[in-house]
Amino acid sequence: MAQPKFLLQPLTVAILAASNSTLLWANMDVQPDKTPVVLAPIVVTAQQPNDANGLIIHADPKQAIQPIPATDGADYLQNIMGFSSIKNGGTNGDVTFRGMFGSRIKMLVDGSENLGACPSRMDSPTSYIQPESFDQITVIKGPQTVQYATPGSAATVIFQRQPENLSKEQPYRGQASVLMGSYGRLDHNIEAAIGDESKYARLNANRSVADDYKDGDDNSIHSNWERWNADLALGWKPSEDSWLEFSAGKADGEAAYAGRTMDGSQFKRESLALHAEQKNITEVIKKIQAQIDYSYNDHVMDNFSLRTPPMTRMNMHGMEMTVPNKMSMRVDRRTLNTRLAVTTDWDKFSVISGVDTQQNKHGGDMVMYAMPKMNMPYAEDLKFQSYGAFSEWTYAFKSDQKLVAGARVDQIKINNLGLTHCYL
Repeated sequence: MAQPKFLLQPLTVAILAASNSTLLWANMDVQPDKTPVVLAPIVVTAQQPNDANGLIIHADPKQAIQPIPATDGADYLQNIMGFSSIKNGGTNGDVTFRGMFGSRIKMLVDGSENLGACPSRMDSPTSYIQPESFDQITVIKGPQTVQYATPGSAATVIFQRQPENLSKEQPYRGQASVLMGSYGRLDHNIEAAIGDESKYARLNANRSVADDYKDGDDNSIHSNWERWNADLALGWKPSEDSWLEFSAGKADGEAAYAGRTMDGSQFKRESLALHAEQKNITEVIKKIQAQIDYSYNDHVMDNFSLRTPPMTRMNMHGMEMTVPNKMSMRVDRRTLNTRLAVTTDWDKFSVISGVDTQQNKHGGDMVMYAMPKMNMPYAEDLKFQSYGAFSEWTYAFKSDQKLVAGARVDQIKINNLGLTHCYL
């Protein structure tokens, strides 16, 4: 059987030579480049869990936040994961946490509750808080503590100021800042303290003002504001384990609300507080805390101070006329809080037990300038009383493993003075 014969033709030799030459040049061109390539940086922002696997968050309100420093408590809290802010205008928003708001979020200032006065929450509790004047913000997610009255089912937020630690070598400290921004934004903030190991005085003062901003279509949005706060604290520390502090504060402001038919023309706050603490009393009793706090919030809403009032037609003495339909409403609330807590330790077992009370009175009036017959004089319409006792236990298996349990009992009495009914 004849075998096939393959003859090497000149054309075949030429093609093979060209192919080998191409491969050779390709291998010579593709050489490994060891020069490092620098890519654009990627910034990942996340909330660092501090305690209890992220259930308790600690924040430093003196650290800068983006895009601009906060004007009120809600403005700062929305930078913490889970929080959002419902805006009325440029300031004085109402904070939400995981879709819940209002009484579901317990808002505390140095362990005491300062409630707003408006039933429509035009002056929510965060409206009276200037975050930068505090030293620490603690967020307890969910109903994870019983140490405070009517625990918040969404979260408990505590704005805290710490006692001063001054000395003869460093008898003072302070900081001041000025912020300027578009649309007339201008903030002033000052914090100063003077004293020594046994006594101190601290001043926190700030002012913030802004004009209406403009949207993408160059329309002016009714959102201007002006607000100021001032707080003075006098502290005495007779020993390393003893602390007594008296503090007083005042504030006021006004805010235009684009989303409301009225603006907030007054946000007056007055506060007084006396706090005491004694540590290391015995080997078991580690700390006793006592405090009494008084606050008065006086809020005025109207439709003519910061905007042009609407017009209304009236018939007076048989004559039709058009007049401005001016109206204003004033609401106020006086709140008195007291609290006593004792911390005891046995080896790995810790207990915080105590009692607290709250009493507040709410009142208001209404003025209709075009219809005086509808005016309502100032009168108290609500009286609230709360008495509670609590005990919270912690057992530490390890430094990062704890078992926490607690119990609380409250008695609440509400008098609706307008209807003369009493609810227990």
